[in-house]
Amino acid sequence: MASPVTIRVSSRPKDSAATVRHNRAERRATLMLLGPALTFLGLLSIWPFAYLLYASFTSYQLAIPIPTEWVGLGNFRRIFASSRFWSSLSITLIFALVAVPLQIALGMGLALLLNGLSRGREIYASLFLIPMMLAPIVVGFAWNLFLNPIYGPLNALLRGMGFQPPAWAQSPDWALPTIVLVDIWQWTPFVMVVLLAGLRSIPNRIFEAARVDGSNRWQTFVHIVLPMLIPYMTVAFVLRFIDSFKVFDVVYILTKGGPGTSTQNLAYYTYDMGFGRFDFGLAGALSIVQLVLLTVGTMSILAMVRRRGRATGSELPPVKIERVAA
Repeated sequence: MASPVTIRVSSRPKDSAATVRHNRAERRATLMLLGPALTFLGLLSIWPFAYLLYASFTSYQLAIPIPTEWVGLGNFRRIFASSRFWSSLSITLIFALVAVPLQIALGMGLALLLNGLSRGREIYASLFLIPMMLAPIVVGFAWNLFLNPIYGPLNALLRGMGFQPPAWAQSPDWALPTIVLVDIWQWTPFVMVVLLAGLRSIPNRIFEAARVDGSNRWQTFVHIVLPMLIPYMTVAFVLRFIDSFKVFDVVYILTKGGPGTSTQNLAYYTYDMGFGRFDFGLAGALSIVQLVLLTVGTMSILAMVRRRGRATGSELPPVKIERVAA
């Protein structure tokens, strides 16, 4: 167990009246400067969320001209009783648990490759970042053209090589893997940047000490580099896990949730309920359910990382503060 660290803090005399007045004036000026920004944030974020929360407990619909009534947990009961919800949730989880780990693995490989370069690292990194800088709608249209089963260049190439390519986004068996492939192509560079920053933060003396001790590259990576990259991998995994629940643009452009419901994730299901069937009460409840699922999932991932840190003894030692007279 790590021994406690003692921090000695010297007591200081009480602030003078002039200092107190200065602090009060500084706080007032801060509130005046932040007031407009906080008001703007409240109007664009807090108020819409509060209204969404209210709508999730009502029968708010635009398609049917009926009075809006308070239904309590009725929308949530409808959600959990719907097989379509459970299908969308399973598709979302499959997508997240396949795409995100593959992005972490590929991002790690690219980061190691770029970190080993002595020249041109910035140029190659900038080229890898191009997919991430494109708007999702542009990515969707580009891949839609590239994977077109009739005149797409990929299928033309495969047919020229003697293969019988599938219809990709139009195939029930290949539609979801296609969405996963597009997401990996676009967002692996983000993971690469995060992990490359972690690699660049490791001091060279650690690698020199490992070489002196006779450690080869694989041993250095497994026992030194990988443990030091756990915080960076956690950040990348959590951010991409959250984003994987919100994938909508590519799904809408490539498959529109089809064929059938084979690629209908929670984001597309919520869109269809809100803007396809105008059942805003149910769509609001779906949004709240997604928020709860993401919160629980993120907290679980962070708790697992903290438990691992305690198990390996890498947590920070306890801090003991003592106050001594000046």
